[in-house]
Amino acid sequence: MSKQNSAQAMKGSGPGATTTVAATATATGTAAAAKAASDVPAVSQDPHPTVAKNHKNGDPFKRTLTVPDMVIWGLICMVPISPMAIYGGVFTDSNGMPTLAFLIGFVAVLFSVFSFGIMINHFPSSGSIFTYVSHVMGKAMGFIAGWLMLLQYLVSPALVYLIAAIAIHELVPQIPILVLCFAFLVIVGIVSLIGMKTAMVVNKAALIAQLVILALFVGFGVAYIVSNPASTGFSFDSIFNPAKFEFGGTMSAVSLAVMSYVGFGAIATLTQEAIDPRKGPGRAMMVMAIVLCVLYVAQMYVAACIDPTGANFANNTDNAFYVVARMITGPWLAILCAVGVALAQGVFTAIAQQTSIAFVMFTMATGGALPKFMAKMSKRTNSPINAIIFIIALSIVLTLVFHFAGIDMNTIAKISNFGALATYGLLNLSVIIFCWFQLKERKGAKALFMHLIFPALGTIICFAIMLSVKDVALIVGGIWIVLGFAYYFVLTRVLHREIHLG
Repeated sequence: MSKQNSAQAMKGSGPGATTTVAATATATGTAAAAKAASDVPAVSQDPHPTVAKNHKNGDPFKRTLTVPDMVIWGLICMVPISPMAIYGGVFTDSNGMPTLAFLIGFVAVLFSVFSFGIMINHFPSSGSIFTYVSHVMGKAMGFIAGWLMLLQYLVSPALVYLIAAIAIHELVPQIPILVLCFAFLVIVGIVSLIGMKTAMVVNKAALIAQLVILALFVGFGVAYIVSNPASTGFSFDSIFNPAKFEFGGTMSAVSLAVMSYVGFGAIATLTQEAIDPRKGPGRAMMVMAIVLCVLYVAQMYVAACIDPTGANFANNTDNAFYVVARMITGPWLAILCAVGVALAQGVFTAIAQQTSIAFVMFTMATGGALPKFMAKMSKRTNSPINAIIFIIALSIVLTLVFHFAGIDMNTIAKISNFGALATYGLLNLSVIIFCWFQLKERKGAKALFMHLIFPALGTIICFAIMLSVKDVALIVGGIWIVLGFAYYFVLTRVLHREIHLG
């Protein structure tokens, strides 16, 4: 199976897979992808299966992917220029310390990277958090993990359409943002329904284009800081300014910044094709997280040094990064950044998310957690057609609701991140319960840190950031969890439906 096909099931993407490829490849559709999405993985009797054992047991996947292969895949999935869209919100919430927010966000996901690596080792046939949670904490909590994934996934398409629309609206203010949102929605809907056979080629080109845009911004930005007499130089204030630091505001900024990190679980979908399935995906996640942290911090730091007070975009925070880019070179770099963000988020990421969500819903439907009509596969594209149609319809509704309710982009992002952070918290908690208490793997300093201290810190940090998303997002997240438990009760106690999520 190719790298494209492995990500199709998307059950291993975890929450927040804001991918530019992981699910665009799904649009090509294969029978194997459908099988991968609907398989019910079991705990391996041998917690450390070897490649030889997998092949002996009839594993159809070819072990061909190295750590560098998976890192490149991860970078394609994670949108290196995604912080540009939320720069203004992060800058404002953090009181001018966006670099600090992204550094804390990196630490927050770092512990979850460790936990993902551990669980991949024990559950080599799955990369799904709701599978891990189901086996470790029971079906009810496994369902809630999947339910929280759905919160992040279902909100994300409307979010990326808005991000793209705002970027283009800055260039063409005559076109209303709502019209632009629906323009992107129509494009993505058509591609999702008919398939996209050139997904890998297009997305590799998109990754290169993003890195070029990022390099241009950082290069010209550094030159501006060095040569401009009015510049304050390379200040550390955006990293930490004790005079402006406020814990609540910083955590609120982190709850927004973490949006750019939460898709690293897409690498978990490649477990069955990794040359070293035990350690390869975990190492790839770690390398990718470090690379992304460097890329994110570089663009945040340079932008903050160019306009450390935020005065130039005080009344236009949604387009803050493009305003800063215009300060450096004039219109052309601002246009380049805006178009790059619009295409990356409004087309490539949106296509990926839409198909990813469809396969998550397909998996949950085949397991009995969602209505059976979500499990219908298209024979022409081998994709879950009913789920895709449902997501398109829901995206239309949510786009209208967010627009007319006046819910801004940053709040929508925090609603999405609530689901992702809650799911990562459950992932970390599962490591403690499974490794420390159930398997009793407690010997040595490594076990102490990897099976108790690190996942405990990951759990605390994820839930702390989750609770910092502020009023609207916190209320929506809380209501979603209550609805999830109520829905599970109706399914299992009233309808007596058997649910299998892993």
